Amino acid sequence: MILALVDDLMVGLRIEDAAKAVGKIGETVSTGEDADQSLRSGAVEGLVVDLAMTQLDLDDLVRAAGEAGAWSIAFYPHVQIELRRKAEMAGVDRTYPRSRFLRDLPKLLLERLDKKA
Repeated sequence: MILALVDDLMVGLRIEDAAKAVGKIGETVSTGEDADQSLRSGAVEGLVVDLAMTQLDLDDLVRAAGEAGAWSIAFYPHVQIELRRKAEMAGVDRTYPRSRFLRDLPKLLLERLDKKA
């Protein structure tokens, strides 16, 4: 399963559709607590995070993803470079500007899934 932590319903649906297009189930949650619960289920292969979300404990989230054996991708508004740096310091596997992430979404998911295999 590909787990998306986003607060934008349309982006969540795009991630779910992209997951389906690459043969995976997509699930969208809007809180870190819900993401942590899903990660503990053992069914999550990959975590996608919107770095623009407020009140996000990225360090704990990335740690939980790692403990679950899941890879992580994060995206950010291109003008907020500090969010990218924060994600890289937290250990997120890949970070992308929002526009590139949305444009290349299925390809990015496939790349991560192929690396995990």
